[in-house]
Parts: sequence; C-alpha cells; structure tokens
Amino acid sequence: MNSQQQVRDRLVAVAKGLARLHRDKLEQLKGDARYLDEPDFVWRSLVESASSWGSSRGYHGLFDNADNYKKVTFVALSGLSPGDRLSVLAKTLRAAKVRMPDKKAAYLSENFRIIEEMGGLAAAKSKLLSQQTRESKMAFLQRFRGIGPKYARNIFMNVHHPDFRQSIAVDARIKTISEELRLTFNTYADAERFYLGVAHEAGLSGWELDRVLYKFKAEVLVGLRQRS
Repeated sequence: MNSQQQVRDRLVAVAKGLARLHRDKLEQLKGDARYLDEPDFVWRSLVESASSWGSSRGYHGLFDNADNYKKVTFVALSGLSPGDRLSVLAKTLRAAKVRMPDKKAAYLSENFRIIEEMGGLAAAKSKLLSQQTRESKMAFLQRFRGIGPKYARNIFMNVHHPDFRQSIAVDARIKTISEELRLTFNTYADAERFYLGVAHEAGLSGWELDRVLYKFKAEVLVGLRQRS
C-alpha cells in the first residue's frame, strides 16, 4: 500500500464517521436549494461570495444582520447613483466586518453594472441557468469580478445543484487539510480529483464530502490526528 493510499484511507474513515454523525445537518444544507428559485439568485450569490471570501465572519455580519443585508439587495441599490451605490456597498461591508470592504465594494458595483447590462436580475439568472454544461455555467459566473474557479463551483454547490454534486470547492480549509495530510497538488483539478476519490471510497457525493470538510474542519483535523 503506498503512502497516498494510507493517507486516503485515514481521510475516508474520518469523513464517513462525521457524515454519519452530522447527517441531519447535511440534509438541512440540501434545503438551501430553495435559493435557486429566488429571482435575485445571481446577485445574492455574488454578495454571498464577496462576504465570505477570506473569512466567514463577514458572511455572518451581512446575512445574519437584516439591517445590513437589506441595504445591499439589488432592489435597494437600484435607486442609487453609481457613486452612492459604491459608497453604500463599502460602508455596509465595513459595518459587517467583511474583509477588504473597499475592494469588494468595487467588485460588487461592477457586477451590479454587468447584471444591468444583461437586462436585470431575471435576465441574468435565465442566461446563467440556460448554460448547458457544468463548465459553461462556471465560465459564465467567472465573467463577474471576484469569481474564480472555487466560487464558480461553490455558488452552485450552495444550492445543491445537480450538475455540481460531484464537485469540490478547493479553498483554504481544503488546503489546511491537505497540509495536515502532507499532500501537495500541482493544479486545482488534481486536488479536486483526489478529494472526489475520497468521497467515492467513503460512499459520499463530492458535495457531501465538501460540506463535511467545510462545516466540520476542526473535527476532521482532530480525527486525522487521532489516526496518524
């Protein structure tokens, strides 16, 4: 048995155990598929991505605070001039303790303009969902500022989209787990391939493994160290 297979077996055992332990939470997260039905799905997803980029603290400061979130809805921002829109975004992101609020406000202001040029919320959502493949959906999302391969996957994984249930959003917490396992990967695709292999051996979908590693990272690390 090679060393990578031993590492894989450790992670498989930990993932299987935590998936069983937190089955109810995983089922609850699948319920977020309802957000795909919302007319502002694209804008909400862009705001969510910006707020969580670098730290989940900003996400909670924005989405768990109704007063903050209502200021950055597409409808609320639509009545403002471009300058005032940028100012409100920056001020609200800062109040929500989002990292790099000025940079992200500029990105969101530009993304607002892009959605307007597409014809508005409904048109942007229609164009996104009309993309025929997983790859074309991700390519569409990456037209927006601040959206790279990780968030292009994660936006659809957040709503448990059928095209993205065998996906891994490779981010900082995945890299932390890889470091714990002393694994290095040359490309994003190599990392995703490894973790999808772990999911398959654990009897989980890629989505389920991704959510376990995201929501319960501390428990994953403890489990891995106990099996080292």
